[in-house]
Amino acid sequence: MGYIMGIDQGSSKTQVIIGDYKGNITGMGKSYGACHSVSGMTYAMEAIAQAVGQAFDESGLEWKDVDIICAGLTGVDWDYEAVLLWKELNKLSGLENIIIKNDCIIAMRAGSTNENRAVICAGSGLNCAIQKDGQEEFVYGFYIDDEFQGGYGLGSACLKAVFDSAIGLEDETSLTGMLLDYFKAKSVHELLHMRVTGKIEHDQYLYLPILLEQAAVNNDRVAISVWERFGRQFGRYIAVGLKRFGLLDTEVDVVLSGSIFKCKAPVLKQAVEDEILKCAPKAKIIDAEYEPVAGAYLLGLDYVCKREFDCQDPFLRKSVERYGLFR
Repeated sequence: MGYIMGIDQGSSKTQVIIGDYKGNITGMGKSYGACHSVSGMTYAMEAIAQAVGQAFDESGLEWKDVDIICAGLTGVDWDYEAVLLWKELNKLSGLENIIIKNDCIIAMRAGSTNENRAVICAGSGLNCAIQKDGQEEFVYGFYIDDEFQGGYGLGSACLKAVFDSAIGLEDETSLTGMLLDYFKAKSVHELLHMRVTGKIEHDQYLYLPILLEQAAVNNDRVAISVWERFGRQFGRYIAVGLKRFGLLDTEVDVVLSGSIFKCKAPVLKQAVEDEILKCAPKAKIIDAEYEPVAGAYLLGLDYVCKREFDCQDPFLRKSVERYGLFR
C-alpha cells in the first residue's frame, strides 16, 4: 500500500501529514510559516522540508513510500505560481504525482463534501474560493482589499476605532484602555505617533483581534461594530461569487475556516450568515471540522480513490483526533 502526503503552508505555520489509502494518518510534522512570493522560494521550501522530515521520522517512512503529494500553499494566486511550486516539490521529493492548490482550497475540502461549495479562510490574511460541480473553481486572492485582510485588517481596524473615538467620530470604547496598556503608550496621541512612525510591528497587529474579541464579548459597541462590518464584507465576497457561478438558488456549503472564526463573539459569524442568506437562501454556513492539512490529505484520498473520501470514516476520525487536527 502506498502513502499520501498532505501539506498545508500558510503565513503562520507549515504542517505535513502522511497517511495511507484508508484514512490512517501515520506521521505529522510542523514548521514555521512562509509564502514563496513574500519570503522567497528557498525559505518556503526549507519550512516544508523541515516538516516533512519530522513526519518521516514519526511514521518511519521515506520518500520512496509516498505515491502522491497534495499541497495547499499560500501564494498560489496565478497559474505560473502553481507550476513553479510543482517544480520545487518535484526537486524535493522526486515525485511526479503532485497536486498544487491554493491553501484555501484544502480548507474548503476540510469542511465539505458538497460538489457546490465555498470557503472563507480568515487567518492572518483572508482568502475565499468558490467551487461549482466539484470542478470549476475561482480563488479570490488579490481581489480582496487590504482593509479586510483577516487578522491584520482587524488589527488595523482596532487601531482606527481607538483613533476615531479619540476625536469623536466613534463612541467611547474600552479598546482605548486595552490598546494603551498593550502598547505601553501614555495617550492616544502617543499611540498614533507610534503607528505613523512605523513603530508598531506586524505581529502586534495580528495580536489586536484578541483584544477586539474581548471587548466585543463584553458588549463594547464599537468592537461589535468592527466585527459586524468585517463579517458582512466576508459574506459579500461569497455572495457575489455564488452569483457569478449561478449558485444563488442552489444548496451550497459555505465553509468557515481560519483562526479568526474561532472568535467567541457571535456577531462575526452572524453577520457572515446574514449577508449570504439574504442572497442565497439555500446556502448552509458551516464551520470546518478539520484543520486544513487534513483537507490536503482528503484531496489526496479523493484522487487515489477516484471519489470523494468519506469525512466521517472511522479510521480517518481516529487519526485526526490522535493528531489534534479537529478544529
